[in-house]
Amino acid sequence: MYRGDALKIFLPSAPATASSLEDLRHYGSAHTDIVNKFEHDDTILVKAVNAFEEENVSDDEWKYEINKYYYRGAWDLDSDKSRIGFFGCSFTFGEGIDYKDTFVKLSSDELNLNPFNFGIGGSSIERVARTFAAVNNLLDLDYAVVTLPAWYRQLHVDINDYGKIINLIPGYPHNGFKDLNKIFDIVNDDYYINRAVTAINWIYDNAKANNVKVLFSSWDHPCNELCKLMYPDNTLNPFPNIDDKCARDNMHPGPKSQLAHARQIVKGFHDRAWL
Repeated sequence: MYRGDALKIFLPSAPATASSLEDLRHYGSAHTDIVNKFEHDDTILVKAVNAFEEENVSDDEWKYEINKYYYRGAWDLDSDKSRIGFFGCSFTFGEGIDYKDTFVKLSSDELNLNPFNFGIGGSSIERVARTFAAVNNLLDLDYAVVTLPAWYRQLHVDINDYGKIINLIPGYPHNGFKDLNKIFDIVNDDYYINRAVTAINWIYDNAKANNVKVLFSSWDHPCNELCKLMYPDNTLNPFPNIDDKCARDNMHPGPKSQLAHARQIVKGFHDRAWL
């Protein structure tokens, strides 16, 4: 079934195939269906990125700025400042958070760096790793902050939808993938830890190969401990979730958590004498 041309379905999800910035759309389109909306500008404004916000947020409230590569925020490709990439899930995207209050904005301003937000809602560790590898094929980053999700989230490539990347989260069945979710529900942590170790090593090795100075953390404490065991000199404390469900969507941590994470990122940079 997967021989010949059928295998090409998987190519869009492979980092080595990312030959232009436009190819990064395949990785960053998780939040909104915004294809063909960039006719007059490089960015668009969207009101919501999840169902709760779509139903409960009025049009006169602030909106997310999504760039033509399907990530949050405008990219400055001409700046002379050193570049820093932020990788992770909705915590990095800043879901439910005004951009000025995100740790991406706060820490990059404090460090005087040029930020690129590659946060993708619902992302797994493997998806973060694939995105990291794809980005480093195309952009010369100087630094990276990787805020990982829990290890039980899994990446799946849908062969019935031209290689679309699907986020599978045990306990939250994705339409059309209930059988896979059943499998993930019964496997133990050994399986997830092995997958996480492989992906985290991939990120670190890719960063080293591209001379990118990288810091790890996670909002999931077991995952953060794993990072500390693997790369103690490159791992911060866990994402400080001190105002859980205080974001606009009542599902994510609020501005206090974002500020606290920004502060530990800045401290992490200065402790390592990188700047």
